[in-house]
Amino acid sequence: MNLDERKKKILSSVVEDYIESAEPVGSKTLVEKYHLDYSSATIRNDMKILEEEGYLEQPHVSAGRIPSTKGYRYYVDNLMKERKLSMVEIDYINSTINGFGDVDDIFEQVADVVSKVLSTPTVITRNNTDTIEHIKVVKISDKLLLIVLMSKNGTVKDCIAKLTDVVEDNVIDQMTNILNQNLTGTPLKELHLVLNNVIKKDLKAFSGVMEEIVNSIKYEMSKDLKKLNSGVEQILEKPEFSDVQTIKNFVNMISTKEIIDSALEKSNNNKLSIVIGSENKEVLLNDYTVISLDIEKDNKYLGKLSVIGPKRMNYAKTISTLKYINEKFNNTLKLNKDSKAKGDYSEKRRD
Repeated sequence: MNLDERKKKILSSVVEDYIESAEPVGSKTLVEKYHLDYSSATIRNDMKILEEEGYLEQPHVSAGRIPSTKGYRYYVDNLMKERKLSMVEIDYINSTINGFGDVDDIFEQVADVVSKVLSTPTVITRNNTDTIEHIKVVKISDKLLLIVLMSKNGTVKDCIAKLTDVVEDNVIDQMTNILNQNLTGTPLKELHLVLNNVIKKDLKAFSGVMEEIVNSIKYEMSKDLKKLNSGVEQILEKPEFSDVQTIKNFVNMISTKEIIDSALEKSNNNKLSIVIGSENKEVLLNDYTVISLDIEKDNKYLGKLSVIGPKRMNYAKTISTLKYINEKFNNTLKLNKDSKAKGDYSEKRRD
């Protein structure tokens, strides 16, 4: 259905009023609040048509209408106007992203700022190009191993593997040697794939022990590549979370790696991705929207920043915030690079 200008104005007004009020919208509200130059009867008739066409829903017989997933999608793609950030928001972002630390540290700063500005949980997905330098397996007790992974960039990660059987010291040494022979130079993000091949090829004799080691390493790496940042407490103050069970379900959902993976699946290979309600593959996400933005530097993909919130999120503000923060992130990295280059040059001149 091609919407005429009147229906577009009505749909846009319903979406924006519902985003603001969280209350179903009636024709009287549209006439009085948005000064639409149509009669209440005309608006009611058009709202009924929009409902029949799937753009609006009526939660209760006596209530007004709310946007459907289809309605939100049409609004975002065709009706939404760009929103400029306020000076208060800009000042807060500029003062909080201070640029101290490496790229990962600045990524953390960016995610924290997004969470606070939007009052929405934020997920960081890093494109980790670091590689394995060395692996050490240390026997803590007969059935407990410590696996230490050292990367080329100097990152050290460790995890614990709990075993069902006792493993001799010489077996641990053999496994450690094989792991290092096969994994040195492997990108961290590909580690789990290479591990599977190593087990099939060279570690069949240690399959029972290696299964626990591999599971521990995979879990540790998944934590690093996807991290849920702050913002959960703020979002729980929204009307959608008025009952305890909804709160519990939401917290459990966004804490589950498989659901987060599903939420981000449709946003792959999209610089800006907006996945609304039932467009999500995961049924538990049908009442929520996921907006993701690729973070890049010099056309190189560094990772993804995503926010997860109710379908009734402020789309214009969210998108404007993500875009501005991405620009700030790029400028911060450029300043860091320039200052380091000047510092190195000064050092050389003193020499």
